[in-house]
Amino acid sequence: MYDIWEIHVPFSDRWCTTQRVGAGSADIVGMVDLEECGRRGLTLGSKRVDFAIDREGAIHDLYHPWESLPSSFTDIACKLHQAHLKRSWPCIALKASPAKLLQGHNVYGSSNAAVGILELLAAFARALPRVAEMLDWGNAHIRRVDVTYSIQLPDAETLANCLSAIGNLSHRHLRAAKEADYESTIYFNRRSQDQQDAGRTRVLVVYAKHNEMQHQCEHLKRAARTEKTSRYDPVIKKLEDPELNAFAANRLRFEGRAFTRWFERNKIPRNVWQFLTFVGHFESDPANEGMSFCEWAWRDLFSEMFAALGATKVSLTQNSRVQEQLRKHYGRCKLITNDDGTITEKWSYARADRLMLFYRSLATDGWDKTKRLTASSTFYDAVNCLLAIGLTKAQLQNLKKRQTLKLLHLIRMDFDAQRPASYVEPVGTVLDKQGDILSIGDKFGRGFVQSFGQSREQLIQNAVGSYVDLSAAEASVQHLLAGRPLRINDNEQLHLAVFDDGSFELIRGDIFAYHEKHDITVPDQRTPAYGSDDELLDDFAAYIGTKSAPEFDVRSYAQTEHHKLSIILDSLRSQLADAEQDPDKIATAVRLRERITHTKRRLDRLWFWAHRATDSRGRNIKQGEKQCLV
Repeated sequence: MYDIWEIHVPFSDRWCTTQRVGAGSADIVGMVDLEECGRRGLTLGSKRVDFAIDREGAIHDLYHPWESLPSSFTDIACKLHQAHLKRSWPCIALKASPAKLLQGHNVYGSSNAAVGILELLAAFARALPRVAEMLDWGNAHIRRVDVTYSIQLPDAETLANCLSAIGNLSHRHLRAAKEADYESTIYFNRRSQDQQDAGRTRVLVVYAKHNEMQHQCEHLKRAARTEKTSRYDPVIKKLEDPELNAFAANRLRFEGRAFTRWFERNKIPRNVWQFLTFVGHFESDPANEGMSFCEWAWRDLFSEMFAALGATKVSLTQNSRVQEQLRKHYGRCKLITNDDGTITEKWSYARADRLMLFYRSLATDGWDKTKRLTASSTFYDAVNCLLAIGLTKAQLQNLKKRQTLKLLHLIRMDFDAQRPASYVEPVGTVLDKQGDILSIGDKFGRGFVQSFGQSREQLIQNAVGSYVDLSAAEASVQHLLAGRPLRINDNEQLHLAVFDDGSFELIRGDIFAYHEKHDITVPDQRTPAYGSDDELLDDFAAYIGTKSAPEFDVRSYAQTEHHKLSIILDSLRSQLADAEQDPDKIATAVRLRERITHTKRRLDRLWFWAHRATDSRGRNIKQGEKQCLV
């Protein structure tokens, strides 16, 4: 399952100002207005406040600390990173467990990358919608991903012995960290003060899941009491579920944390939308035999560890269970009467502990040596006591032979048994049941869908292909981009609408009805009327400054001129966009608008000539050209 996603979403260009921080060409960074972010909902901090005599303060050095944003179950960690020399553009960092967001716990969860990532982004957009408007969702990229799988061990004693054996591992760059969050957790390659360069590619964690879950539950209960709130109750209820605790008991989890360098070394795209496309291709490739990307990533992260654990042995003695039974059968209770008349129970486990020492002697020294070193009456008395709690004589005689086993024989990962049989895959609030990624454009802005590794022309061609055949779709893309409709039948046509964020939408039907519905001004697109083909040829010949002739190829000239004029129009639009940003260039912007209007009229006439002329001369028209006729 995917346990953690950390995603960085940069701010859009229009919310940032560029600054030079050095002499080099790359020493230009973008800075976002933190005060504006604070007005939109982020909780900011200040490193310095100056107060004047009139008690009015001036704040300096604003920053945004890690902040918790409420979600359906657990919170999302959020932080604004301002630009600096190593980060040229400001961004919002989001970090959360997709399983906790969707179901309240991460004992088990989904291996669907799209569900977890999109739920994280959607939860942030719901929590801070005005800040979400400032972000460039199309360039969101992955900073870290945690993948985890676990095994069920027979008892807590075996689990502790496995952790002890794994903690002694030392292989190449794999070293167990000296510090850990809990006693039942082991980190490999974790960055510390002594090892600042560790953990830049990956970090491996091995821990007892049930212990970690109990710590989390206790922390939430303390937080609920301190804050006097009931917002943690749904998560606490989930964590106290008996079925969930039974599944997590004696479960050893192997968690791999992959960072930026791991993605780069494996040539995996970090852009969120390109990554989702990559995962889709990977999981649908027959060569991978149905393996999920999550499983492949986990195998890659832990490949060196499991290779190094080849000959490691682990003890299989069940000391804790035996000690529990001995104390239950041979513990003695003494009743003590207090001064106030109450009675207190005082238990003594001296005999039970002596029998436990005898059991450990059998495990370490064996039956024969223990019998030789112990008095006969004492030996058989202790044996009879052990037999009374359910152990057999054969078990005691072979206790030394059966106390170790190769660790890899015990740790056999079953990738199909990571969730209970009753588990239902979560869908979330973003993806529909068909998993249509393109359907979430309304949640993050239409522009992001163009970052799926395809150009806008390719996406338009794919969209048009659902209405006409592929060959016609390929020929129609440039016509749509030029602003002309695409006829798909006698009564309907397609129009291309391009929005300010660079995204597009295909509109089917009557474009004038669409303009009227959305109150859009319809430009004047009158086409010239010709009484005969000769008039059309004469008009075009006059346009290009030559004489009309029967062998004159109007279509070729018109298409060439149309292409040249389209390039000029794009250049004029770019100049207009720059001029509109400068108050001193208002007059220039007005002149550019007039030139653009005149150029568009010329393009309309060229378009008409390029297609009517071909028809008037009786030339063969391709299917793709027919569908582009106005």
